Amino acid sequence: MAHLATLGRPVVLSDGDIVFQPRKIQRSGLWDAVDGRVMIYLHKERVLDHMQQRYPAKHYVMIDDKPNLLAAMKTILKEKVTTVFVRQGHYALAPESNSTRPAPDEVIERISDLTRYRLSDFQEPP
Repeated sequence: MAHLATLGRPVVLSDGDIVFQPRKIQRSGLWDAVDGRVMIYLHKERVLDHMQQRYPAKHYVMIDDKPNLLAAMKTILKEKVTTVFVRQGHYALAPESNSTRPAPDEVIERISDLTRYRLSDFQEPP
């Protein structure tokens, strides 16, 4: 997370139970790592307008282990987002994860692979 903070302003946009998910994010240390910039919804792909209002940016990077969510976000935000699929976790290993359209812009094996990325890797296309 420290590396991502050198590239931009990291925000956790999570979906899940509104009681369990905040506790999980706090226990993991992510809440503090992003200085409390955490948004939790039942369906995060349905609240991208709220995310953009709260955290305006010219370009977003969405990192997730659920390719169907990344595809939904790409369909909505189009060129305004770079999607990164992390092939880690039980959602990422599901057989249908390889057939989602639109395909993710980037695919990494582990979340730690993000440390190799630079800001220019996520820049808006010309």
